Amino acid sequence: MKISVVQPDSLAARLGLQPGDDIVAIDGKDIRDPIDFQFYSAEEGYTMHLRRGEHIWNVPVAPEESGWLGVEFAEMEYRSCGNHCVFCFVDQNPRGLRKSLYFKDEDYRLSFLYGNYVTLTNLSRSQLERIVEQRLSPLYISVHSTEDDLRRRMLGLRRNDRLLEKIDFLARGGIELHAQIVLCPDWNDGEHLERTLADLSSFFPAVQSVAVVPLGLTGHREGLTTLRAITAAEAAALLNRQKRWEKEFRTRLGIAFVYLADEFYLLAGAPLPAASRYDDFPQIENGVGMTRAFLNRFARQKYRFPREVKPVRVTIATGELAAPVLADRILPVLNTVKGVQAELIPIRNRFFGGKVTVSGLVTGGDIIEGLRSRTRPDLIMIPPNCRNGDGLFLDGLDVEELAAALKRPILAPQESFAELFTYLKRI
Repeated sequence: MKISVVQPDSLAARLGLQPGDDIVAIDGKDIRDPIDFQFYSAEEGYTMHLRRGEHIWNVPVAPEESGWLGVEFAEMEYRSCGNHCVFCFVDQNPRGLRKSLYFKDEDYRLSFLYGNYVTLTNLSRSQLERIVEQRLSPLYISVHSTEDDLRRRMLGLRRNDRLLEKIDFLARGGIELHAQIVLCPDWNDGEHLERTLADLSSFFPAVQSVAVVPLGLTGHREGLTTLRAITAAEAAALLNRQKRWEKEFRTRLGIAFVYLADEFYLLAGAPLPAASRYDDFPQIENGVGMTRAFLNRFARQKYRFPREVKPVRVTIATGELAAPVLADRILPVLNTVKGVQAELIPIRNRFFGGKVTVSGLVTGGDIIEGLRSRTRPDLIMIPPNCRNGDGLFLDGLDVEELAAALKRPILAPQESFAELFTYLKRI
């Protein structure tokens, strides 16, 4: 691990470490990434093996000095995906995007650190043993099917990747697992889905939850496997199955175990489940229960909204799928605040095209296109989940460029509409 920064007045500075030094090992254990470093440096007293140029030397750390070292490491290299999933969203990206948006990660370390889903296809025995030894838990697994032939066809594998054996090893090692199934009509639905759920439930409580999410189809599928979107009728039928699964699994396991993505409820035009149906929301970052959690948070916060503000016209831009929920549950409440004149504009996703309607994939360019001809409001609110950690939309625009194009201030709330009134107080 190469050191990029040494904090002043830190233990590393007192030990003479410098940017550019490599921490090769701790107590003879190879250091491959920050996880290794954190695991092996947790001992009370250890010896670091450092390399500077051609010179390698040992740096002892006394027990009383153990703790925060005060260094930052160069970014580790991530393992890429060698699968060829028929539904892969990265393969459906349009041309001309940032290079990082075409990188397919398949790295169990990212699953542990950030909750990324991995298929486990490239996991070796030594890596499985490392996961158990270092307690890299929880992990998030893309399963899609537990039937060997079907899984191979869906993931583009040449041989059996022994998924169930790997899950069994991790389960016996005490690793908590959460699984997802990307549902593709005519592929892994019906009896195949039932088989997969039965197999995964046999590993409970190690496998804590299974999310069923719909495949996403963009308008950029030239040369790719022919797939079709899930229909409203199929979504409704899946919701009926969920009722049966929940009854069965709550009786047997004590939890619902299988959770459906919000898109199925919105597509079917069905009421969202109560929060209790999601147990402790184990798959909320996967879009499972996110809408229910948002609505419940809004319901609690609305009682703290002011009764009156200075007159303001607000345009709320959102994806087409979530628009009916916001129009029904959010817009009327905002407009009860005297002075607020709020309107909702569903943004058509021209950038990705196809059947992409979720707010998280709305781009800056589509927001500009969707609002350019509208009456100019005093303020524009955009979805909180359509930008990355650097503040960029998927098409590379940022909020400043969006505001300049629309000639209006942009508010991108991080959590809730309560931030609207905090913003209005400041202006």
